[in-house]
Amino acid sequence: MDHSFVLDALTSGDWTEMGTIPRASNDTRLLVLEHAGRALKAVYKPIVGERPLHDFPPASLALREVASFRLSAALDLGVVPATVLRDDLPAGRGSLQAYVEASEDGEAVTLSTVNAIPADHTPIFALRTEDGRDLVLSHAVTESLRAIAFFDLLANNADRKAGHVITGSCLPSTAAEDIGTFGIDNGLTFHPQEKLRTVLWGFSRTSFRAEELDALDEVARMDDELVSTLADCLTDAELEALADRAETLITGEFFPEAPDDRTVIPWPPI
Repeated sequence: MDHSFVLDALTSGDWTEMGTIPRASNDTRLLVLEHAGRALKAVYKPIVGERPLHDFPPASLALREVASFRLSAALDLGVVPATVLRDDLPAGRGSLQAYVEASEDGEAVTLSTVNAIPADHTPIFALRTEDGRDLVLSHAVTESLRAIAFFDLLANNADRKAGHVITGSCLPSTAAEDIGTFGIDNGLTFHPQEKLRTVLWGFSRTSFRAEELDALDEVARMDDELVSTLADCLTDAELEALADRAETLITGEFFPEAPDDRTVIPWPPI
């Protein structure tokens, strides 16, 4: 993927607003950016359009979207689409994230009957629909999903729904090297208190690998470079909590199991 073009287009491309993205919790719009003779779709979330929440500070979700990308990039995880802050957009300052065009690959997270769970998926939980059908949510146990699950542990993601995992490309391309699996909608992240809610619990009790432990150590040390990368998006308390989470995960040595003393699945899970 041409990462430099994507970031340059997000940062300085000329924009055209295409309309509102439906069913979003906050003001969310689709823009088309033009840069260097090429076009790029992007998702714009203006700060003024954020709905107040009782447990997250006001006017902070766009900043958390950007911090999520920066942390993913700093650790070379590649799980969050390129995301920047821009002031010169239709409703003022907000996050601008490269739009992921979904590919035709099989879904990484599925909701199916028990008999239709894909062979390479692990079941996470069962539910009964309003019309009485029994369904099971499951997800693939792949390297790309593991990377998202690992990122979510660090970022303390409170809202990793199935619909927030997309396999596709940020460019109008079907080339294999341009296709990835991304976690989008990362606004409910980096809370100092434990908030992890996710559908990706299938890696629980899996030992961390050497490269994951290295990433955890980098975050736990929180050197000046990482602080400067995140400091304009997160508070000192949130940075300290991020480092503490990494240290706790190192001590635990495994992807943790879902705690039984609070809600651990976002709702709706899809």
